[in-house]
Amino acid sequence: MIGQIIKKQALEFLRNPVQLLLLVGLPIILILILGVALSGFMNGESPVIKVKLAILEQESEEVQLERFADDLGEELPTEAIEEMENILPIERLKQDVLGSEEASKYITLEEISSEDKERVLNDNTYTALIEVPENFSYEILQYWFSAEEKRSSVHLYTNTEHQLGVSIVDGILTQYQDQLTLHSFINEKQIDPVVFEENLQNVTADVSTMGQQRAVSSKDYYTVGMAVMNVLFIASTIGSIAFLEKSTFVFDRIILANVSRWTYFIGILLSGMIFAFLHLLLIFGFAWIVFGVTWPNLFGFTFVTMSFAIAVGGIAVLLTALCYRLNSEVITNFFSSILVSLMALLGGSFFPIGDSSAFISKMGNVTPNGAGMSAYLSILRGNELSDVTNHVVFLLLFGVISIIVAAWSFPKRGAAL
Repeated sequence: MIGQIIKKQALEFLRNPVQLLLLVGLPIILILILGVALSGFMNGESPVIKVKLAILEQESEEVQLERFADDLGEELPTEAIEEMENILPIERLKQDVLGSEEASKYITLEEISSEDKERVLNDNTYTALIEVPENFSYEILQYWFSAEEKRSSVHLYTNTEHQLGVSIVDGILTQYQDQLTLHSFINEKQIDPVVFEENLQNVTADVSTMGQQRAVSSKDYYTVGMAVMNVLFIASTIGSIAFLEKSTFVFDRIILANVSRWTYFIGILLSGMIFAFLHLLLIFGFAWIVFGVTWPNLFGFTFVTMSFAIAVGGIAVLLTALCYRLNSEVITNFFSSILVSLMALLGGSFFPIGDSSAFISKMGNVTPNGAGMSAYLSILRGNELSDVTNHVVFLLLFGVISIIVAAWSFPKRGAAL
């Protein structure tokens, strides 16, 4: 008789193609949309960065170098002049830093005159403007070679609408300032730069990778997220069908046929488990064929799927029992319209929200879909079943507790009639 009840539930699904299409087609469409739309973010790809940077020198560095050489009061050899030319700070910034091959992929550098300053500041396409005041390089040279410490600084004008580009420029200037400070320290302590560089190269470190795991792509993530969310609608659908049978006196006729209410109860429970298991296999099978979502540990995948199916079966029979007890479908509607979405949000079906907060992560893992998602993702990364024991145990306990509460809530024979 239990088999007949399961068969009856299956026929109810097949007779409602719209409901069946929503249960199967909706997660597939969502996987495709979310997996493609958020692939760059989930796969750790860098966004396209274009920085338009202007630099304004109020005084030529060559003029400042000549003035510095004249102020020394002695004829400098040609070699010394060439050495100074090679370490001019702004020229090195333009050529070796901002104009390097790597930086030029993202930064467009434009040298401007004083007359162009207002135009650049009013042009929203520019990310930042670096203004180098007069005597900047002269004072730097004095500090390096004459030990005359003077405060020298450049002015940085930024466009608040280009926050990412501004942070990049600011980071580059900060690192360059650190390099200038290091260079001045070497000169002050009279350290041979060649020896210093060789000592740096002799510093070694052993780097080892611990717990290396397989990367989870966006399609992997959203396949799991949409599967564990939409399978919960199996439970609410079965609860709605069961309540409809009560409203149309189908359940009463089953009782009058001298069939135990526990037979009907077990039939509903097994229907939820079987349909949930098949639903998950169908979604993951489609994702394997179309999106290439593969499972390195099939045994772990199967065990997690069975555990999750038990939890869904428990929810299905619990919703049925509550609808019968309250003689209303409001609890099923609340579950499908509000509770599923809330659990999907906490569980990370739409976005890995748990990564931003340990508390939210723990909250998500005490929902059946959140625990199932964490277990699936761990298996996808190549972990063993033993690594997801806590999530599997939670799913089994959740299913058992739901079944016990449903059995206690299920109306007695006289009350059912």
